[in-house]
Amino acid sequence: MNRAVAVAVAAVAGLAMLGLACESAPTTAAGGTPPSFIVLNPTADPSTSQTVTWRSSAYADQRIIVRPAAGGNGITFKATRKPATSVDTTGSARPAYTATATGLKPGTSYTYVVKNAHAISATLPFTTATSGYTGPWSFIGLGDTQVKNADVPAKIVSRAFHTVPRARIVLQAGDSVNRPYIHQEWVDLFRAMGRSGSTRDWLISIGNHEQCILVKSCQSDDALAFRTYFTWPGGQVDGQRPTWFATDYQGVRFVVIDSFGPDLAEQAEFLDQQLSDNPYKWSVVLMHAGPFASRGDRTNSKVFSLVQPVLERHDVDLVLAGHDHSYARGFHGGHHTTVYATSDSGPKYYSSSKTDWVRRGATRVRWGTDVSTFQIIDVRRDTLTYRAIVAAKGAHPTTSRPLGATLDKVVISKDAEGTKTVTW
Repeated sequence: MNRAVAVAVAAVAGLAMLGLACESAPTTAAGGTPPSFIVLNPTADPSTSQTVTWRSSAYADQRIIVRPAAGGNGITFKATRKPATSVDTTGSARPAYTATATGLKPGTSYTYVVKNAHAISATLPFTTATSGYTGPWSFIGLGDTQVKNADVPAKIVSRAFHTVPRARIVLQAGDSVNRPYIHQEWVDLFRAMGRSGSTRDWLISIGNHEQCILVKSCQSDDALAFRTYFTWPGGQVDGQRPTWFATDYQGVRFVVIDSFGPDLAEQAEFLDQQLSDNPYKWSVVLMHAGPFASRGDRTNSKVFSLVQPVLERHDVDLVLAGHDHSYARGFHGGHHTTVYATSDSGPKYYSSSKTDWVRRGATRVRWGTDVSTFQIIDVRRDTLTYRAIVAAKGAHPTTSRPLGATLDKVVISKDAEGTKTVTW
């Protein structure tokens, strides 16, 4: 095998590992514009269904066509148009569409295209979740990306998938953009997500910036941009808003909370229900602002008073949050209980403080400033291993560990009776 062929084979192998080797180029009819901002988001049961959302010119016949990667006939699923947007509040008036493929087989690889009357996307791959836990797997956690998404956050996402190329899903803790009414910020976010956005499920907890809360001179029309770029499971409980939801993925129940929502009491009831009915060993909760603030002048009182008691009553395994633009990890009560972690995955940094942790009777075990991380969570039958990986640094980082090194590690173990042990 000559060097050129060897390089080509290696490249294809690398793409195959990421599930991208089957991609084709988009095509358009004369004057057509291919679908853009294509993203995968989970349904409540991603083992048998898959939601796709995209933006497109207002052509007729918006749909997705899904077929088994192993071969077979394609199945068409018609799209619905999402709420109309405007340049003033979302940065773009281009319509958004969503479609959900149903009747899929668990643990099966598929390809799909997004198509309309004038254009068709590249052929893209995805793999459904298995039905419950069937073997080891991993997912990626991210804190705030927010600013300069095409630069530092893009490099962090790339480094994360280089480190764990077989990661199945991505959790991002909100403030994905800074100003939701600026179109370029969404362009940059999708650049940061890269191919993973259209080949892996992304779970994003809405932050305050997407809603223009605590942000001056900002307009969002009730987070309309966020609600049109992404589609989350709905209809799980009466009164459910499209910014909080639950999904099950390969033996883990994930619950996503809108920590700045006006209905935290209702969300706490939903969380309680989802954790009470959890048939699996593991539970992970994602929110933007966690119950323990890591910035000295902050306190997340409503989250602490309404949500945190539910988390601890059900002994949730892992709570992932952002908002404070620093790193912190700790516990409340005994250390063999819920692990709380706050992280930052962008170039914006704040100082870190344990003031609110102490005020709330919690213990901050690890912390860092001027350091960005991504998290790798390895799911095994009896262990959940959490690692925070150094991904970028600011001017005055509190760690000397190089990029790619482990900043923090926690192993959560459960025996056959469900007794939990947390070690670090």
